[in-house]
Amino acid sequence: MTMDIVVVGELNVDLVLTGLPSIPGYRELRLARDMRFTLGSSSAIFACNAARLGASVGFVGKAGDDEFGDFMLRGLKQAGVETSRIIRHAGGRTGICVVMSFPEDYAMVSFPGIRETFRLEEVDLDYVKTARHLHMSSFYIQPALRPGIPQLFRWAKQAGLSTSLDPDNDPTGGWNGGMRDALASVDLFLPNEQELMGVAGKNDPNAAVEEMRGLAGATVVKRGAAGVLVATRSRTIAAPGFAIKPLDTTGAGDSFNAGFIVRFLQGATLDDCVAWGNACGALSTQALGGTAGFPDCGELQRFLTERAAECERIRDAFMNGGGGE
Repeated sequence: MTMDIVVVGELNVDLVLTGLPSIPGYRELRLARDMRFTLGSSSAIFACNAARLGASVGFVGKAGDDEFGDFMLRGLKQAGVETSRIIRHAGGRTGICVVMSFPEDYAMVSFPGIRETFRLEEVDLDYVKTARHLHMSSFYIQPALRPGIPQLFRWAKQAGLSTSLDPDNDPTGGWNGGMRDALASVDLFLPNEQELMGVAGKNDPNAAVEEMRGLAGATVVKRGAAGVLVATRSRTIAAPGFAIKPLDTTGAGDSFNAGFIVRFLQGATLDDCVAWGNACGALSTQALGGTAGFPDCGELQRFLTERAAECERIRDAFMNGGGGE
């Protein structure tokens, strides 16, 4: 068996609440106007969405032998993701994330559950090596796995895989734990602006880009509606996003990752990868949760055709962005 992408990462369900007037304070009650109980976790959202674009995807992770774990595996399988290397831990509890979603932002509370015990020794390396590409999300919320992540990426590169890493947020605020060691074997580093500044230890995104330049093959910084910054070893390009009114931004960054990486594996240019990523991220905000609004290839191509002028502006940003890669 040969796969396009293997994902090593965390698993949890999401409960997404929308229509809140504000985040509640202590002893306050706020009423949500809508909700969705859905497949969650950055890694699983990415895996499902990459599979929807036609990539063959396998998942390596750990879930509890409980109803939430059943729900996660059922969702992954329905999306076409291969799940034979997901460990079901008897008596373990699969995590849940409660998302308070607003049109332009969100707040989250997460119970990690069994994912915190997942470690490198439980990863089937022979299975990983059957893929063309290794992707990982949520570096900071997998404490047992984190010490082994640099080694996992080194093994993947030695086996000929391309690699990508989305750090996600660090709930401790420490932003350490071996990230820079891992980046030495990462082709695509995919933080948002806040994550980039946290990892770099800088309060300005431009200074953070310079601090991180060259640590990974390329750093692709997600900036929501503002688009992306792409920093290679020799230049930085600011490319615009697509104008769209969001309903729920849960999983938009993971959806960007899916579009970008699938197109990357097809051998596309960086500007085309950005266009796919931006389009997937934008379309994902049109429904609750990280997967419900994600397009298939036909829907994506129609969107890109309809937004040809915006795609052209992305191409222009790369053409006018200075020196070669």
